Amino acid sequence: MSARMIDGKQVSEERRIRLAGRVEALRAAEVQPCLVAVGMGDDHGWDVYTRNQEKACAAVGIRYWRENLLSDATQEDLAALIERLNTDSQVHGIIVQSPLPEGLDERAAQALLSPDKDVEAVNPANLGLVLQGREILAPCTARSAVALAEAALGDLRGVDTVVVGASVIVGRPLAQLLLSAGATVTVCHIDTRDLQAHTRQADLVIVAVGKAGLIGPDHIKPGATVIDVGINRLRGEDGKVRTVGDVDPAVAEVAAALSPVPGGVGAMTTTILLESTVAAAEANARRAPAMGAAGMARLLGEAGAQLPPELLERLARLLSAHIVGGSLQGLGNPLSRRLGHRMLVIDGAIGTELSAAGLSCQPLDSANLSNPDAVLKVHRAYVAAGAQALTTNTFRCNRFQFKGDRQEAIRVAQAGVRLARQAAAGRIPVLGSIGPMGPTVGPGKVSIDDQVIDESLAEEAAAEIALAMVDAGVDGFILETLPSTREARALLRGVRRVGTVPVLVSRALLRNDAEELEEFARTMAREGAAAVGVNCAGGPRQLLPILKCLAEVSSLPVFALPNAGFPTAGEDGRLSYHLDPAYFRRSAEAYMAEGACLIGGCCGVGPDHIAAIADLGGSPVQSQRPARQPARSATTIRRQGDPLLAQLQSTQLSVLAMIPGRLATAPAMAAVRALADAGCAGIGVMAAWPGGTGASGHVAARLRRLGDHAQRPAILELPAAAIDLATAEAALADAHELGIRHILIDAGVFSHLVSDRVSGVDPLQLLHLVGEGNRGFDLRGVRQDEAWEFTVGVRLPASWANRAAAMQSAGADFVSLQPIYEPQAFRQAMAQIAESGCTLPLLAEVLVLPDAETAEELNYEVPVLSVPERLRERLRSHPDEDVAGVLRFLRHWHGRLAGVVLMLPDARTVQAEAVLRGLGRGE
Repeated sequence: MSARMIDGKQVSEERRIRLAGRVEALRAAEVQPCLVAVGMGDDHGWDVYTRNQEKACAAVGIRYWRENLLSDATQEDLAALIERLNTDSQVHGIIVQSPLPEGLDERAAQALLSPDKDVEAVNPANLGLVLQGREILAPCTARSAVALAEAALGDLRGVDTVVVGASVIVGRPLAQLLLSAGATVTVCHIDTRDLQAHTRQADLVIVAVGKAGLIGPDHIKPGATVIDVGINRLRGEDGKVRTVGDVDPAVAEVAAALSPVPGGVGAMTTTILLESTVAAAEANARRAPAMGAAGMARLLGEAGAQLPPELLERLARLLSAHIVGGSLQGLGNPLSRRLGHRMLVIDGAIGTELSAAGLSCQPLDSANLSNPDAVLKVHRAYVAAGAQALTTNTFRCNRFQFKGDRQEAIRVAQAGVRLARQAAAGRIPVLGSIGPMGPTVGPGKVSIDDQVIDESLAEEAAAEIALAMVDAGVDGFILETLPSTREARALLRGVRRVGTVPVLVSRALLRNDAEELEEFARTMAREGAAAVGVNCAGGPRQLLPILKCLAEVSSLPVFALPNAGFPTAGEDGRLSYHLDPAYFRRSAEAYMAEGACLIGGCCGVGPDHIAAIADLGGSPVQSQRPARQPARSATTIRRQGDPLLAQLQSTQLSVLAMIPGRLATAPAMAAVRALADAGCAGIGVMAAWPGGTGASGHVAARLRRLGDHAQRPAILELPAAAIDLATAEAALADAHELGIRHILIDAGVFSHLVSDRVSGVDPLQLLHLVGEGNRGFDLRGVRQDEAWEFTVGVRLPASWANRAAAMQSAGADFVSLQPIYEPQAFRQAMAQIAESGCTLPLLAEVLVLPDAETAEELNYEVPVLSVPERLRERLRSHPDEDVAGVLRFLRHWHGRLAGVVLMLPDARTVQAEAVLRGLGRGE
């Protein structure tokens, strides 16, 4: 007997697919599941562990962030952080680093975790609920072992089970979970006498002791199922460390099923952690409000006794949602109470004033430490001018602008708050200024490089700076000059993590785009901003129509921070601004007429300009117009009319043709003309084929020329492994400008052949990029003048056949399957595509073999292709065999395929033409 291996990775992937559906259901109910990891100092193991968790969360749609205390943090610091997360309604799950650094009490920290958010179930309260059989949250390792047992055996009711191990975190809760599942359970441990006598009676043995090889073949009843929870790291004679379990591998000769180490329980634990987070979010969504009708009546006293119960219940729910939802910023903060009611005049550009004073440090924020007197002087000048709020000199304070030095950025940020508070002297509020991160905040789930980062990393970077400024005593935040709604959302989420002070958010916009402004305002309102505005980008007059439109579409108060017009450069390179303060005042009055609640300045606006508008402060804010609904894009409607996509969706077998990118112009033109004359429906260039040009800039122009010559739609190939997102966006923009409307993403079949990169871009990110472009947004999330109208397909490697449905979910319009010459391998790939649930038009790619020599070359020189010896032999004796074979293949699979992609290895088109004409004759 040889045991079946219980694949923890496969079980995990299946559960994550179901989990993603639960997350979508929560998000539809406006609940975003969120998991927070609390760490201390620099711990490489914890860092790797949490980064893997972060990727797993992103894959199913769970928000994730890390709270990392400094290495010298105390038990009190840790307790304060846990308490803050316990009361943050946006957080549904909390995990704490284990083990904690020496000197910190891990059990005390675990006991502080809210049982409702303790997704690892280390709090004594949750362990007690497990004992009672009422577990919503249970230790992840224990639950993982049960999940694998259920995957192997199905129903566990009545199964004779032995648990070897009695630890509080695994063995004991595991036994209780098994009892709750109906199993008959015996608990043993390392000191159990005659352990073998117990385990040999069991149909299911689960081992969690931490002793390598404890359980051998003699311990197991033939045909039993064995789950190995143990993880032991042993150093071999060669000095290498290997990971083994508590079960001797020889048990596989006796057992019917065995979970491997690694690849078994360990592969499941992260998935169980994600499931626990979602379960906590679901429980929170169902939970009754913190206060009921009776409590509201007591709170209101005599007045409450006179109100009907229905009204009391409604008031209770509203107040509970307000408090539990973390929206405390309107209850006690004077800045919040004033916004939207009385005009607030804030300061202008600190950087411009520091530069004019002769400072040249970069970034200018670092002057908070290197030249604090100069910064304090600027703040005091704005106070003297009549500013009713100050902003900190921290616009560029983040880990990216400070070249990865987080601690320096934090020190500069805290110094900036202290200087502004010193100038404010407690009389006016201080707003912490946070500008763009520096790198583009792009689409997708994973940070790509130093130029493009994802939202979660931007959110994390904003949170660490915001936390430092909250600790230093900031009264609120202003997120300004943000290039996209995507980055604004990420930064706002980061800041909202760390406090309940009001957050104002402003974008730099050059165009008056009602749809983009409406999306910005709606997103910021949903994420908890106190006000939205526009700044920088242009002079006072340029900002006026944009502010007017923002006021029309926003439910939040609006504000404006214009530049002082355009500057001139002196001989020393320094910029000078010349805007008349009286003109600035007239502009401010125009802003007020459009409903602005706050006015200040950006580049070039100095104390003289603020002095000119200071007396406007305190004026009643004009009412904003009722929000109007901007026109929606018709991109989707236009794409539905794509003739090529319509043909792929019909019952007619479509034929596309691809020629290698290395062909010179003359043979390439001749080839596409011949293929078009023979009846192909579209043509493309294999940019990823060996010798091709990859993603070079002239590909789109050459492709358009070939398409025009052939009078067929042109298909642009994007090689995922040989491109980055910025290059892909530029290539797509060029292609769209040239009239190309069809894209084929090579998901790694051939693109590695033209790439010198270790890794390129995930095809899902390219699909997201195309999807955003079709919606009218660029990589940064900024709306463009014209939405793209691309139809996009993905070339799948055979090993990715089971990911076809994921491509469909990400926005693909069709998929094509790489050339496969082995019938059994092709049938298997087709079955996997069907099992994945993909319903897109499916094309099979056929690399035409003009002769036996080409077949030999492809078999031995192109790693992703394998041409069987029997086919190569037939080509030697019958050179036309490939045409007949392709036609037989297409007749057999016609009912399952929407089309075929004929790929030419060189300029010879005779065989491809023969296939096309044969199909035309119905052969």
